[in-house]
Amino acid sequence: KLERGPKEIFTPDIQKDLLLLEEQEGSVNFKFGVLYTRPAQVSDDEMFSNENGSEEFDRFTGLLGEKVRLKGWDKYKGGLDVKGDMTGRYSVYTIYEGHEIMFHVSTLLPYSKDNRQQVERKRHIGNDIVNIVYVDGGPSEMSHFNPSFIKSQFTHVFAVVSYSTDDHGYRLNVYSEESVPLFGPSLPCPPVFKLSEEFREFLIVKLINGEKAAFNTPTFAQKRERTLDMLIKDLCSEHMGDTSKSVSHMPMLNRRTFSDVLSDPPRGSRRREEARQVEFVRIGQALKLDTIVKGDAPTSLATTGLFKRAPWEPQCFYPDFNHEISCGDSWGDSKLIVATDVGVYLVEDGASHKQIFDKSISVKQLSVVEAHGILLFRADKGRDSKMHVFRLSDFEGDIEAGTRGRADLKEHRLEKTKGCTTYAISRPGGSHLRMVVSL
Repeated sequence: KLERGPKEIFTPDIQKDLLLLEEQEGSVNFKFGVLYTRPAQVSDDEMFSNENGSEEFDRFTGLLGEKVRLKGWDKYKGGLDVKGDMTGRYSVYTIYEGHEIMFHVSTLLPYSKDNRQQVERKRHIGNDIVNIVYVDGGPSEMSHFNPSFIKSQFTHVFAVVSYSTDDHGYRLNVYSEESVPLFGPSLPCPPVFKLSEEFREFLIVKLINGEKAAFNTPTFAQKRERTLDMLIKDLCSEHMGDTSKSVSHMPMLNRRTFSDVLSDPPRGSRRREEARQVEFVRIGQALKLDTIVKGDAPTSLATTGLFKRAPWEPQCFYPDFNHEISCGDSWGDSKLIVATDVGVYLVEDGASHKQIFDKSISVKQLSVVEAHGILLFRADKGRDSKMHVFRLSDFEGDIEAGTRGRADLKEHRLEKTKGCTTYAISRPGGSHLRMVVSL
């Protein structure tokens, strides 16, 4: 219950403190564990006791980022010691889309011949929310890995990686706690990447999204909420004190009197208010410029200031579509699946549209469910109306199957949906997709 209305904080320096809070407590910078395992190792004691990795593992860590000297390191340190080499001499670091990432590589953390449990290594990797587990010996060894091998109550996501010398590519499997919501991008089928840079980008995005998804689990959500609440209250207390000191210099700013609603306030007060706003913006822009110079923010004018598009502003990317659309849904950032009176089309920015269902199929409602990799649609009307489901992968790349007709629907029909008049699906983010159908 609020006894008073909200009070504005006039101290420009609060912007600096809020930015620092976001960097420390928000999902801005990340630390991920990287654990090297040999074939047939089934306990974390064995895995953490690998003093060195293989040549393939070293090549993989080189793909993740740059090997950096920790002593004297002045960028994001991810909880590692940068003064006395207490957590090893080197680590692996990278920047991706403005996010600083420090990898806790097991073979670079301190190794002890006398400590079978390798507590120093477990202290860092075991406290990372997301871990990469590199399995030496090829993809055949990946099936032997079980997340229960790693004794950690903190780690919620495991990205299991192996290199295949036969395919000259990386294979990726992802395991997560049941409480972690679904997160993208979806793994390709099969989950094999032959291009190293493509794999690196996919893996890093998957790791970042995995950590963000894990923050929504009960284990982390309540703790983060309490911590942020306490820190924000401390900020308010500190800067509201600064505001009270400056009230005498700005008498019109923090008072609720009749003068607040005057249509033409005194010129002096108006000028002081304008000067305060200019100073507030100046400090904010200086902080933003400093962030851009450090490489932690996008520099494109298209995403900032006056050049930024409003999120609801329509953008025409396919001006030559000659059919009337009855329903449709977006797929990714540059594709649409739309239903018309002459069939269903896949419309993609920069490419000619493709017909994926002919006019014998009258689609009345459709949904692209990217998290589950499926296309749902309701076809026909009245008593003949039914629900159907297809994999989105069926429509990627060159569509070898060509345009599908009514005969192709039989194997994709959902049982007990005949005569449906409409449907609705659960919101994205959950681990399960739920659908309700009106008959």
